[in-house]
Amino acid sequence: MKTMKKYIFLTLALAVCLTGCKKEPEYGDAVYMTGTLTTPTIQFNIEGEQSIGLTVSSSAKAVNPVKVQIAPDPSLLEAYNNQVGGSYVLPPEGSYSLEGGDVTIESGKIVSTPAKLTANSDDLSFGYQYCLPVTIKSVEGDGLGVLESSRTAYVMLNKVMTSKVAQLRGGAWFDVPSFYDEDKDGTEVVSPVWALNAMTLEIKVRPANLSTSIAESSINPIMGSHESLLLRFGDGSSIPANKLNFAKVSIGTPYHPDEKPHYESTFEETFENDVWYHIAVVYDGSKVRFYLNGNLEIEKPTTGGVINLAMSYGGHGWDDTFAIGRSYGTHWTYKGCLSECRLWTVARSAAELQAGVCYVDPTSEGLLAYWKFDGTLQDDGTVLDETGHGHNAHPSGSINWLDNQKCPF
Repeated sequence: MKTMKKYIFLTLALAVCLTGCKKEPEYGDAVYMTGTLTTPTIQFNIEGEQSIGLTVSSSAKAVNPVKVQIAPDPSLLEAYNNQVGGSYVLPPEGSYSLEGGDVTIESGKIVSTPAKLTANSDDLSFGYQYCLPVTIKSVEGDGLGVLESSRTAYVMLNKVMTSKVAQLRGGAWFDVPSFYDEDKDGTEVVSPVWALNAMTLEIKVRPANLSTSIAESSINPIMGSHESLLLRFGDGSSIPANKLNFAKVSIGTPYHPDEKPHYESTFEETFENDVWYHIAVVYDGSKVRFYLNGNLEIEKPTTGGVINLAMSYGGHGWDDTFAIGRSYGTHWTYKGCLSECRLWTVARSAAELQAGVCYVDPTSEGLLAYWKFDGTLQDDGTVLDETGHGHNAHPSGSINWLDNQKCPF
């Protein structure tokens, strides 16, 4: 029996070593870039010349002073882009500086003195997704190693944008006639959103009039097609007005949605009035994913097929097609602000969603329509489709334009 126990112990010890001895600091006290335990990114919103402090933390209080050197390492960006599916670029040379890269965790402390990262938004351009890797180069003291998964902080340098946004107070919305599959006179046309094999629908919203009530009068539709894919707050029967619902998310044949599988979903979070959110739904042909502020909230496998945003369901006309700010004709209309609305024919990654909250290049591959809703109107009063594809958004009702709104929010 003793021999058997010894054999079992040695086998377990060998298994632990094979899986755990590769990176010893991962299983002992170690230092890491502060704020990177759950995500390697640090957001740095820049308006004019601004600075942030970067520190190093230890998993245990320092017995003796621990000297740590941190420094930018541009060579790490390519591997990071490959890992997350991003297209980040380095900030221009001379647009940033890091002072005090030799930091110290004093005795009895777990957080180091700060290094100062400074950047100027005047040196950055809209449309670029800037990322600066800052990594731990060396550690001296207390025999501490480095937690490899948090050795590097990927600092996202976000140039703050200030613009107008569309404010809808109820009874106003935007239609996109070029998405119809028939005109008002019943003439059939070919819609570019009739059968999408892949899709990303995203928008920034700042809702108003949200409450905990469950009533048809409290439904707050954001955009989409009523019976196919509609983003809305509340559903009037079981979901309160302060929860975000994606209905019906019909994927399959491009015809009647009742013939398709549905992947309707509702976020667990409750939403607040007068707070900006970025919302996205992504379909890649096999899975549908729902994002809040660039973070994956829900993922569902599907049986495949296409999404139809051109027509709600058979027997309904042009007024139940894709719209921004209304659903089911004009039964319900959106109350709140909206901005940066986009429809893609490709599945965007989480990294791409996060990097493009405030702006994307209008010529990006797969971008079918892009409405900024920044108060700039065409001579006919429509909101320009920035892609040049001609899918301008036509306003109905009185639209208010709210000034001095900043992004990132």
